[in-house]
Amino acid sequence: MRNPLNHRGHHNSHGPSSAAQGSAIVEVLVFTVMITIVLVSTGAIFNGISRRTVSTRQQVVMQSSIDDNLREIKTLARRFTCCSAVCSTTPPTTFGVVSGVTQPCATNNPLDDRYYFPQVDLASTTANFPSTTTPSEPLAVEQLCAANNNTAFLTPFQTAVNAIPQPANATRTTSIQPERILRVTFTDNNLSNRVVRVENIIPQMAYFCP
Repeated sequence: MRNPLNHRGHHNSHGPSSAAQGSAIVEVLVFTVMITIVLVSTGAIFNGISRRTVSTRQQVVMQSSIDDNLREIKTLARRFTCCSAVCSTTPPTTFGVVSGVTQPCATNNPLDDRYYFPQVDLASTTANFPSTTTPSEPLAVEQLCAANNNTAFLTPFQTAVNAIPQPANATRTTSIQPERILRVTFTDNNLSNRVVRVENIIPQMAYFCP
């Protein structure tokens, strides 16, 4: 009699089962997804660090440039004079005694108090000075120093400040305020024009107004 066991069907024990194959595929997919997530996350982190580094560098450059701007503005504020009855940030070229005639501007040195206010009334001047009603240098400056002439007094200073190149990564604007104040505002070009610095500048000449 044949052994019935010899007629039983049998499975191939040498190849992986379908379940094992499916499990291996899932593992590969999971591993691939995990690697992708890690790579994306790492890229995002590096991008974030890079952006922050660039932003920090821009801020440092901007603040340094604003400081340089303010130094130039304060230099103009010291140079601003009305000794000739025409206010300007340019030191006078005619001063002291010229051809035996004493000039309204005594000196071109801002460290000398006589630099700012007219020292004499020049007899040869006959036309009224701009924004005044007099040809007298001292009287003209007194009128320019009056509260109702604040804009006329500060406009030459504002014009000179506005001519300074803009700082890096920032925008500078100016506005004339009461009491002989020029307000200088700096905004960040890279952060939706956020205000980063405001300075109220009073030119030295203002302290010599009567």
